[in-house]
Amino acid sequence: MKRILFINALLVFSGCSSDDTDAASEDSTTTTGSTGAADGEGTTTTTDATEGTGAAESSGDSGSTGPGVVDTDADADSLRGVRTCELNELYIADDALWMRVWNEVGLHDCPDDWLAAIDADAYGVGGPRWRSVDTIVSLDGMPELGTPEEVPPGLGVSMVEAAAVELFPLAALEMQLGTTIETFEDIPAQARRMLLDATLFSPDYAVAEVERVFTTEFTHRAGQRVFILDDGQCRYAMKYYTSIVDPDLVDEDAVATLGDRFTRLPEGFTFSVETFDEDLVIVEDAGLQYVLTDEFGNSYDRFECD
Repeated sequence: MKRILFINALLVFSGCSSDDTDAASEDSTTTTGSTGAADGEGTTTTTDATEGTGAAESSGDSGSTGPGVVDTDADADSLRGVRTCELNELYIADDALWMRVWNEVGLHDCPDDWLAAIDADAYGVGGPRWRSVDTIVSLDGMPELGTPEEVPPGLGVSMVEAAAVELFPLAALEMQLGTTIETFEDIPAQARRMLLDATLFSPDYAVAEVERVFTTEFTHRAGQRVFILDDGQCRYAMKYYTSIVDPDLVDEDAVATLGDRFTRLPEGFTFSVETFDEDLVIVEDAGLQYVLTDEFGNSYDRFECD
């Protein structure tokens, strides 16, 4: 299960202060320090079978052979530039707001006309995305695939449910919106859209602590470009980029120009493009990974700290 604090999005909608949200979120999240621009914005401990996103990493990576990882080895062709996508669907169950994560798991290449036809008020459209790592390996074996379903219904494209993620108690949402909520449709349309957007990217560069249910190894091969965000204490390597915010962000040449295009980069952060003489291999630190999502929706994993 994965928990993500979306109070940030609710603050924008409701105009409440961060102090007003502390009590509501205290019981539902384990909050760590944030390196984002707003000091009061916490991030949350998350547990992910797909590697999630948004304010947290959410955000997820899924490959052609199963949700979360790609079964590959050092001699396999690089995954760099492979196109992927996910859909995040919010719903209410057990007195909480949940997110259902759908992944293409290699069933298709996320056709542009299908992505354009998806109702953005019903799904957080995480794609298209392109991988900026060369290999992704599960060190604990491959997870079992779910059954493909037509998602959204009626559009003729199948996805696999990769995770069901509890976000926060419904009571916290009701308190912020000042209304009783029994179904997802009871949430005002503007708030629904903000919540869905919050599953995809973090304009505040919040860092999420992710506890995966299996150990995943990401490798950037020697000599390949690695896109790095440095917050002054730790460094994060990009694992995928996306055009969900900037339609021109479709290849690594465009990614390399981000240093001149960030407008919300917090003080002390720097962006660089580097190559390494040896493979850069990123594995969880004591079972945890620290994930950062930028204002464009690109996702990075921490690989070193001072």
